[in-house]
This record gives sequence, C-alpha cells and structure tokens, in this order.
Amino acid sequence: MASSVAPVRDPGLQPERTALSWRRTIMSAVVADLLIWRGWLQTLTGFGGGPDTGLGLGGALGGYSAHVVGMGVCAAVAALTTIVLVLCAAARIRLLHSGVAPLESEGHIAVPALIVRTASAAIVTLAATTVCALALGM
Repeated sequence: MASSVAPVRDPGLQPERTALSWRRTIMSAVVADLLIWRGWLQTLTGFGGGPDTGLGLGGALGGYSAHVVGMGVCAAVAALTTIVLVLCAAARIRLLHSGVAPLESEGHIAVPALIVRTASAAIVTLAATTVCALALGM
C-alpha cells in the first residue's frame, strides 16, 4: 500500500542562499546607482552644468542643459528601481524565513509571479537607465 501523506519538506539552506543572492543583486544595483548619481553630480558642478549652452531649452529646463536634466532623470529612475528591488527582496526573504511549517508543500515555496515580474522589470529598467547614463557621458 502506498502512503498518500506528502513528504515533509526540508528547506535546507535555501533561505540563506536566496537571501545572499538578493543581497548581491541589490549591492550591484546600489553600485550602479552610485555611479549614475556621481555622474549627475559631476554634470551639475562641472563640465556639463550651469546655464543652457545654446540648445534653446534654458527657460524650460530651469537654466540647466538637457544633459544635466537627462542625467537627473537617470539618477531618479535608478534610485526608484533599486527601492523596488529592495522591496521585492524583503518580501521574498520574509516568505522564506517564515519558518519550515508554512513551507512544507512546494506550492507555498514557489515565487509569486508578481515578485518575479516586478523584480525583472526593475532590473531591465536599471540596465536601460545605466545605458542611457553612459550615452549621456557619465
């Protein structure tokens, strides 16, 4: 006779491995953020900042060149995507560290689709923002 009792799940070190991988991802995002913010601050204080230099957008951009404004937008988007990644990581780590009892079946351990989609969109957005910042001359 076969038993119909589901085997007890042993998560092993999965919660710790997942937490470490999320931390590495967030650290990479923070490094990209810092470099973009550094580039924006350099454009504000140095080689690209100050009044508009002939693009005809000075009044619309508050006296700054389109380059400075573009770098500012990149810096803001980079910060927002990193915040989204931190929230996704916190939700996933909290789910994994909630204890062994709620994780006894595989259905409870599956990553919710919303976290996967949100984190993927944030990473792609951060990558595109980094490319835009590089194109602007970070």
